[in-house]
Amino acid sequence: MTYLYTALAFLPFSAIAAAILYLPAAILLHVKRKPYPFLRHLANYLLIGYLIALIYVTFFWASTNIPLTLSERLHLLPGDSFLFALQWDGGLWSSQIMWNVCLFMPLGGLLPCVFSSLRKGAWKTVLICFALSLCIEILQFFIGRVADADDLICNTIGGVFGRALYTVAAWAFKRVMAFDPIFTDHAKTPGHVAAIITMMLILIVPSALDLLNAALPYGLFPVA
Repeated sequence: MTYLYTALAFLPFSAIAAAILYLPAAILLHVKRKPYPFLRHLANYLLIGYLIALIYVTFFWASTNIPLTLSERLHLLPGDSFLFALQWDGGLWSSQIMWNVCLFMPLGGLLPCVFSSLRKGAWKTVLICFALSLCIEILQFFIGRVADADDLICNTIGGVFGRALYTVAAWAFKRVMAFDPIFTDHAKTPGHVAAIITMMLILIVPSALDLLNAALPYGLFPVA
């Protein structure tokens, strides 16, 4: 069973929680800036909903009351998960590894949609993804969950892929009116459509990869 499928039950809650949290900010932004771009509202809302879901899956999902030893909770040697996948799972990308990559792809893609300062210089987005993943791993250790260096690596790779999705979409739609800069006050209909397609790709591609990886016997990249 794919990790994504088992986490879907939480999505309605994260969507509702994001709407409740963002509504006051949306009203304030609309009052201060008339009109505030619809696409900016949508991007802000999606990022907040994603962060709520991220908090759930990293701190509360699949939690257990079984106490773990220090060696079980702290995995500082990079490559352990990859070696385990090679030796036992039959493929370099086990579902766990693929899930950690897919988990941060939306973050890497949504950040430049929300923050104009991140649209140039992909390294800034990647650095934020790395820093957030590092904070999550440290907090997981202190609350009794597993802190894994490979999770940090996979999350950062996911951020890179997500930022690449945004870059490819921006390049593909560069001739579409008002896409560059995206989410502006004066965006025309083609720009709105291009931006919505971009955000859909940012959210759907990692989901499709996770589902496909789980459906194949040895994942997307099996070892011969």
